[in-house]
Amino acid sequence: MNLVALFAAAQSRWHDALVSAVHGHDLPLFVQSAQPGTALSEAVAGLAPLGFGGALVEDPEAQGAAFEAVPRREAEAEEARRVDAVKVQFGAATGSFLWPEAVRFAIEHAGFTGARILWVGPPLPGLRSALRTARTVHVWQSSPSEGEAVLGRFPQPQRGRVALSQAQVEALAHEVDLILYTGGGLPLRVLQPYHGLFALKEPPLQDAYLAVDQVISPDYFLQVYLSRLLAWVAEVDLPPDAFALHGSHDS
Repeated sequence: MNLVALFAAAQSRWHDALVSAVHGHDLPLFVQSAQPGTALSEAVAGLAPLGFGGALVEDPEAQGAAFEAVPRREAEAEEARRVDAVKVQFGAATGSFLWPEAVRFAIEHAGFTGARILWVGPPLPGLRSALRTARTVHVWQSSPSEGEAVLGRFPQPQRGRVALSQAQVEALAHEVDLILYTGGGLPLRVLQPYHGLFALKEPPLQDAYLAVDQVISPDYFLQVYLSRLLAWVAEVDLPPDAFALHGSHDS
């Protein structure tokens, strides 16, 4: 029986979906939840001695602490300074950050590889890696300096324009294929029938999903994310729909 730890806060959104996938596919895998709190370094150090094959780190704040706790890190973890997955190999823990891979996977499987993207909302760690297959990335930010700081994370050929007002973002939206939304305001007029909407947070507009041609919802993205996490940590490659979610929340 392969053991995988789930480091989470008291109310984990990941636990039930992971357990349902493991049980539903009769996997020789056991997911053990733990709330290490400030003792995350000790929890990571204890994985190998306790016979765990790895761990998943759910809480974003804990992902920053996990970055400091692991002795070895993969490139995407180094870029984002976050670790959401830990694998024990030859007695040593290696950390990775699978969130960007999950974003790329979701975009690719929705048919938006090479798309022109408009990023609406706060920037997130791992942004450059997550969108490395995009043709162009535009952003909507509240100031020119904030917008240029986001675009500065991308290589020059991908850098698009910064929209500062609602009128500017509505005009810019006509030039893109995919709206990637991470929070904040989202005027309905930004969304066009030919767009895809990749929502990492639930949009504030009730009709947002109806206004576009294709949707990647927060729930579906979480299923993709869990699939990629388990594939890396436990080398079990299950499809996203194997991870049944209960209730509807932001990812």
